[in-house]
Amino acid sequence: MKVLAFDISSDYAHFRQPYSTTSSLTYAIPPRTAALGIVGAIVGIDSGGFGQSKHIAELEKANTKIGVRLMRKVEKTRFSINYSYTKADASTKNVQHIQVPVEMVKDPVYRFYVTADVKLLEKLEDMTINSECYYTPYLGISEFIAQVKYVGTYSAEVETADKIYTAVQMAKRTNILFSNGQKIFMETHAASMNSERRVTKYVEVAYEEEGNPLKLRSVDPDSLVVKIFTETGEEAVMLW
Repeated sequence: MKVLAFDISSDYAHFRQPYSTTSSLTYAIPPRTAALGIVGAIVGIDSGGFGQSKHIAELEKANTKIGVRLMRKVEKTRFSINYSYTKADASTKNVQHIQVPVEMVKDPVYRFYVTADVKLLEKLEDMTINSECYYTPYLGISEFIAQVKYVGTYSAEVETADKIYTAVQMAKRTNILFSNGQKIFMETHAASMNSERRVTKYVEVAYEEEGNPLKLRSVDPDSLVVKIFTETGEEAVMLW
């Protein structure tokens, strides 16, 4: 198995939590659906237009699995964004405006670990090595244009491990080994959606706020944990 790693960063990121109302809150790390969207943007898989997510099915058909690692401590900030009611009649100048407080992740850096069918993985490798993107990738909001930096392509083996460097999908039989000093958070993420952007699967995801690896008591047998062999040693990552 081959696993490709690349870093993605921006000044800010906003991955909106769907249950937030008056104030738009953000996830600390991109959900799987957002990560798939970024991969699709890089290699040029069309989503189908506004309100569509046809790229999800195409990427899943190519057996795409992704792990996300925090490369910088999570820092959040909040500011207001001006919105206009776009369905108003602009000719009458009666356009309504509203200011919405929006929570952002400040200076985020994520490392994506991706495995997929050979054809897709080779295309992704070629694009990231050459710093090319078919569509412009961004971190949640189109104004937060992202920079993509190729890290490497590594050999990987499916193995069990008790220390995971990526965020961890909390399946039924996965348990965290807690210790002093850790700042562990859990979020409910969309893991998959249909072509009309309706979520078909949610998962619980755990991460350590400062990007430290998580130690596990046990790993669900249905979870995919792989050990990759980098220039600096071995790392275990969870892909889904």
